[in-house]
Amino acid sequence: MIDETTLEDSNFAMEDTDVLHVIAMLESWLKNTGDYAESTYYKQILASVDNNEADARSFALRLVIHYVGDIHQPLHSVSGVSDHYDHGDAGGNYESIPSICGAGNLHAVWDSVMYNYCGYPNLVSV
Repeated sequence: MIDETTLEDSNFAMEDTDVLHVIAMLESWLKNTGDYAESTYYKQILASVDNNEADARSFALRLVIHYVGDIHQPLHSVSGVSDHYDHGDAGGNYESIPSICGAGNLHAVWDSVMYNYCGYPNLVSV
């Protein structure tokens, strides 16, 4: 039997900001162009490194690399919407698996290149 449930039958909604928008904002920041300083991402990143601009820019570049990789991640091409995940599975973040070196969901396994690069390295100021 074919399930005839449609997207309208769920509570799933697309996000207001997509990854392409965020990459463009981060690129603007790294090039010192545009109004990036007004963005939530800029403010959050800068605050997370105690307003150290060098560390913030380093982290922004890491995010660009990460997000470009995420665009190619199969889990971002679809959303697992079901009775269990009526708002979607957040790109595999809600699909728990046994944790190895801190990668305990499908998204983390992809980000760690199948457990080869786990963890969160410290940022180092120049």
